[in-house]
Amino acid sequence: MELTAQMNKEIDHLLEEVYSVCVEDGNKQDITYFEFHRGRYKRLLCSIKKLSIPKNTKILDLGSHYLHTSILLKKMGYDVYGMDVSPFWELDFVIKRSAQFGIHKVIENELESVESLDNFQDNFGLVIFAEILEHITFNPIGFWQKIHQAIQVNGIIYISTPNSLTLINIARALKKIFLLEGLGLGVGEIFSKVTYGHHWKEYSANEVRKYFGSLSDDFKLVIKKYYYKKYSWANLNTSVFKVFSAIGNLSYFFRDELEVIIVVPHKNSWKLEKPTY
Repeated sequence: MELTAQMNKEIDHLLEEVYSVCVEDGNKQDITYFEFHRGRYKRLLCSIKKLSIPKNTKILDLGSHYLHTSILLKKMGYDVYGMDVSPFWELDFVIKRSAQFGIHKVIENELESVESLDNFQDNFGLVIFAEILEHITFNPIGFWQKIHQAIQVNGIIYISTPNSLTLINIARALKKIFLLEGLGLGVGEIFSKVTYGHHWKEYSANEVRKYFGSLSDDFKLVIKKYYYKKYSWANLNTSVFKVFSAIGNLSYFFRDELEVIIVVPHKNSWKLEKPTY
């Protein structure tokens, strides 16, 4: 299904409506986050349109954050459950939005066990897992087993996550090796954000295929590469980043983001058990 000009217009209108909600609530970080991720939100909504997911489908927005995605999906006619850790659900404007738009609140502080999903067997037609995979620091086997149990047969898991194989990531790694600085996150990055703010592990498309193929034969993946971020020329570092990103995005292979659509046509297979100490 190709999106018509009218569908694109409708999606742009939805994005403007949610942006207006952010402006009205007046939280600068919230507004900045929405503006930065607007292109990703549009990509998600376009993909959902193409997937022709029926109205009133139960959707789990896992990592619902400021409820941007949850509100957009609610406005599209879906029954939305927003799941995140309690620090987000304790924010006044998030509480307000949940009540205003009728988004179900699911607080989960232990994603490794994700006990909040125990009462949602075969419940969700779509699970959104956007920009979360790269933040996981625990063994994810038990988590994905719960998602496998909670999703309906023929349900869909939608994942967006940074592509580890970008030109800027390769350049950073080579620089650190050349200067003997080490590999992975820098000390400054570790100290500058709350724990769930770090990208502890970014994946390539091949790693994502191996990841979900190792978990279950029920997961049928389609992976596409895309980009949406706009970087400023504010200083030398961001300018260099923008140049590398722009060059990489000209090549499909090095594009910034992975869009992973997983269909679950049956629920017959689970391969791995969570390791013990």
